Amino acid sequence: MSAGKKVLKDKMIPPFAYNLIKLTNQSYRLEVAGWEPVKKALEAGDSLVFSSWHGKSWVPAYFLRDLGIYALTSLSRDGSYMTEILHKLGWKTVRGSSSRGASRSLLALYRKLKTGASTALTPDGPTGPIYQVKPGIIFLQEKADSLLVPMGVDARWKKNFNSWDQYLLPLPFSKTALVFGEPFSFEADLEMEAKQKILKEKMEAVNLRAAEIVKK
Repeated sequence: MSAGKKVLKDKMIPPFAYNLIKLTNQSYRLEVAGWEPVKKALEAGDSLVFSSWHGKSWVPAYFLRDLGIYALTSLSRDGSYMTEILHKLGWKTVRGSSSRGASRSLLALYRKLKTGASTALTPDGPTGPIYQVKPGIIFLQEKADSLLVPMGVDARWKKNFNSWDQYLLPLPFSKTALVFGEPFSFEADLEMEAKQKILKEKMEAVNLRAAEIVKK
């Protein structure tokens, strides 16, 4: 690809993706469950770590717009696109990698959380396995003394892409559900594996609830 085409691509992709997220989300017949306790926690200044599966971020990215929540975006070209899109949606970002240089990225997020900010992470990202909770999100939440908020998403009319995360795109005008779990923290004496199991069960519960809502 020529330099000119790369520049054109860099200029076109973020606004196109931003408008696609905005227009599709505005078309959904969205039902939200469990938001009030989360909203109260944010208004009270609590530091929250939102947890969504990697393949179910389309709806939360729009719903949580303009709240100044931090997201971790990669240093790649795609990460640059995502950074620009999220900024247009009113998010803040930390650039880095959750695999290579993970400690620096988590340290940057930790510092944000300690000031009372909130973040959103994908416990099975960035490369899977799908629906498996990795330790990073729990480590960050505990060190920052934040609260975890599981999020579940489903839609009646949807497209699941053939990717490792089976990325879910609700189709326009679909009945769609976004479910928030109660903000929580772990008992201090639990082993990491037990904490991963608890978070996975809570993630499964909110996604099951979302699936039940869209079937009504």
